[in-house]
Amino acid sequence: MDQDLRHCLIANPDKVSAFFPAMAAAKTPTPSKPSFFKLLKAGALLPARNRSLFAAVFALAVAYNSLALLVNNLTVKPAADKLLLDAMAFSNNDVTDPTTLSPDDYAQLIKDAWGLARAGAACLLLDATAGSAVWVIALLAAVATCAGETPLSLAALLGSKDKEGLEGLALTMAFVYALQTAYFAVLLAAMAAILANLSSKEPVLLLLLRFYAYSTAASFAYFTFLCALGVVVAAAEPGRRGAGAVARAWRLLKVKGRKRRAALLVAVVVAFAAACSRAHTLAMARALGSPASELLLGFLYAAAVAGVSLFAACAITAFYYECREDDDDVAANTEFVKLATEEMIDV
Repeated sequence: MDQDLRHCLIANPDKVSAFFPAMAAAKTPTPSKPSFFKLLKAGALLPARNRSLFAAVFALAVAYNSLALLVNNLTVKPAADKLLLDAMAFSNNDVTDPTTLSPDDYAQLIKDAWGLARAGAACLLLDATAGSAVWVIALLAAVATCAGETPLSLAALLGSKDKEGLEGLALTMAFVYALQTAYFAVLLAAMAAILANLSSKEPVLLLLLRFYAYSTAASFAYFTFLCALGVVVAAAEPGRRGAGAVARAWRLLKVKGRKRRAALLVAVVVAFAAACSRAHTLAMARALGSPASELLLGFLYAAAVAGVSLFAACAITAFYYECREDDDDVAANTEFVKLATEEMIDV
């Protein structure tokens, strides 16, 4: 009987108080729910704990954003403008039917479309390589600061990581990028299927398309957060990489209340990014014809986006450490209850 009681209490520590009322206070707690504003504050103030390191990371992010903006303005924007002019010129014809266009016009249209595709591919390649590298460096700085490490320079931060750890991070980033691309392709395919069956006489499908567009944006934003959290896991736990890091991030988010806080954090970051983009668009519209003003506004926009990215990296890292500390506290209390139960039964 004692053996059965021992096994029952050790396997179910939440029932300890039913047998031993004096141990009710030792009952395993559920994870705490820190304030969401505390999380935002932690993300905003984390760079202040290591100003020299985050200043270097911020400068690196500004340089990358400036390069990305320059590449976009020199390649994607002109190609998109040319294709738009072609579409406007052929607006009275069916551009999908080659018989309605002259051979030269049709060749020019195809050439401009391929030009836009190549420019877009170049920007995606830049984002997948240089952009991912800058993002990983920002996460490494945030993880090192949250963990109590104090590298004084960017070189010290990168030098503190062994080759295996950096390879694990690179593998996780590649896995996450492939996962996001596949997920986005599936969402686009589903939207294309809805559009293929859409007609002006079917308002239900139009309503469905609108609902799907909003839900798709929300789900993709959440999925992006999950992938970013997976990269944080790979940076903070060198033994986890690739699918293992993403799976660990998924388990962290399964706890009640964390998905809601993650969604709020995504909403805040998206709102900041949208505000920066809108302000830049309006400012550029007023600065037309002034190259100096356009260059200055471009630099300010790159700095603003870098600030938002750095805040996002710090906030996601703070979110990870809060979740891990809560899980560690719960595990420690559970182990304490099991040991105490064994001792009381033995007595």
